[in-house]
Amino acid sequence: MSVDMEPKRTIFWLWISIIIFAASNSVVAKIGQLGTMYPVNGHNPISFCNLFFAGNLVAGITLFVIYRKNWHLAFIKAISFKVWCSMLLIILISGVIAPAFFFIALMMTEVTNVVLISTLEVPLGLIFAFLMFREQSSGFGAVGAVVSTLGIIAIFAFDQPPMEHREIMIKMLDVGNPIVNRFLTSLPKGGEILTGIATLLGVVSVQMSRKLLEVVPVGIFSVARMIVGVLLFAIIAFIVFGPQHFDDLVSPFLWAWMLIYGALIVVLGQITWFKGIKGGASSTDISVATALTPIAGTFFAFL
Repeated sequence: MSVDMEPKRTIFWLWISIIIFAASNSVVAKIGQLGTMYPVNGHNPISFCNLFFAGNLVAGITLFVIYRKNWHLAFIKAISFKVWCSMLLIILISGVIAPAFFFIALMMTEVTNVVLISTLEVPLGLIFAFLMFREQSSGFGAVGAVVSTLGIIAIFAFDQPPMEHREIMIKMLDVGNPIVNRFLTSLPKGGEILTGIATLLGVVSVQMSRKLLEVVPVGIFSVARMIVGVLLFAIIAFIVFGPQHFDDLVSPFLWAWMLIYGALIVVLGQITWFKGIKGGASSTDISVATALTPIAGTFFAFL
């Protein structure tokens, strides 16, 4: 009985995580707009840099409290140097670059576009699962991949009306460099392009993490992904923009929202996602779960 139920539980946890992550896209967009109404020193305190840093820091600390038993010295010593290097690469891809691109995209285009283009994860997931694990997809997974691809092509092929509240978007999109800001705001379909790149990076990291979780406890990987990701991001931001880029981190308004976003949404999404992956999810399971993304994302976008 338990053996028969295991695949269903795996898909269940993946679906729950997809619903949470779909809701998080709308939450990020909404609180980013709220930040424009409560500026600090004339700047939006919930810029993508502040949101990424504070949100992931809160999430990382919360995950450490939950998984603190995994951080026993014996478990840490059991992980080889090669595995630590692989983990660092995955963290850089999935914990720094991909989320940063997603956050910027949410401030450049409509949430529904981000949600729909992120379904590129379905065909890409099946392709990389075959290349890395030689997994054959089911007919259902292949049909879902084709439908997702056609939808994404339609988004890029057809002209769409300008983003609503564009002036608010420009205030939200503040990466600390005027030249980069102007480039991003003038880039045609920039949000859609960044979403596509972020999705590709996310798929690669998911397939790599499936292998990694065979030898690394979920608690160590999930906490390291958040905390090390925050540190890497902070170092890059300090080098590129200078320490003054994080002056608005003192905003109580920012941290109040990050306690909700980081400690609840991000943490619950991470826990349920890794329960599904660790439970032996196949590429088809992941594709079936991610097929729920456009439905859930569109629903939350209109709330």
